[in-house]
Amino acid sequence: MQIDESWYKLYEKLYGTNFNRFLTVGNRENGYQNYNIRNLNELREHIEEGFPKNEFYISLYNYNTEENILRWNNTELDKYEKFAEKNGILIRFKQNTDIIKEEIVNLNDIQKFMFIRRSINLGSNKDIVKECAKVYNFFKTHFNIKGYPMFNGYDECLIYYRTNEITLKHPSLTYHNLYKILEEKLELKTILYENIEPYAQIIPLPGTQNKNSRLYTQLYYPDNSYQEIMLKSQEKFLDEEQIVNFDTSEELEEFMRSIDAEITAQGSNNNYNFDDIWNEI
Repeated sequence: MQIDESWYKLYEKLYGTNFNRFLTVGNRENGYQNYNIRNLNELREHIEEGFPKNEFYISLYNYNTEENILRWNNTELDKYEKFAEKNGILIRFKQNTDIIKEEIVNLNDIQKFMFIRRSINLGSNKDIVKECAKVYNFFKTHFNIKGYPMFNGYDECLIYYRTNEITLKHPSLTYHNLYKILEEKLELKTILYENIEPYAQIIPLPGTQNKNSRLYTQLYYPDNSYQEIMLKSQEKFLDEEQIVNFDTSEELEEFMRSIDAEITAQGSNNNYNFDDIWNEI
């Protein structure tokens, strides 16, 4: 079985045809391997070789360098920030699955799958779907921008927003504080940003399968019901009507620049006050 061809149209929209990105391929049983891919054809080769038995994760950002990014290690985080093409924002919502993990620890593979799917069908991801819609609608109302909402097939919702490339003095801190502001002001419980380096993120490749649930990473419409979103994640096909041109938003970009300016003004004391920035939205 091969991935539906329509997904490659989405990949071209999201990633372009030439780039410098990480691709992680594998599964829990056999482990994962990292690759440095440079174009859409290389991505296709890996998918055709490893789908559907493997999971696939791709770097959120293209890196503007000829270096082999596999040689970067975890102590060189400045390289990710330096070379990332800063033309997008990702907001992630993660469901706590500790209870599921405890319940399936002594089950066989079929029983694990059945328990996970039953938990999902009964509403285990309602919180992340609700909060994802809350942020989507906030950005639509206040920044006049629509994003790409995705469900990873197991425990995470994501919204991707395309921007023009934003020049910031403190890119990672700005990104981190954007999350903190949204968490506080919108009273979010599931937004994921702790222990994540913004410009080193990898995300599930749309259209590929999560091995825990055997559901697909799918785009969805933000006004879909929980049941509709979970049901759609069973589909391996992409609704091509969802491949739309990216919006950009000067309001959102100015919001990011304002956060960066406050960080710059406060220097190393970390005594940031973002209330005025928020109130001006």
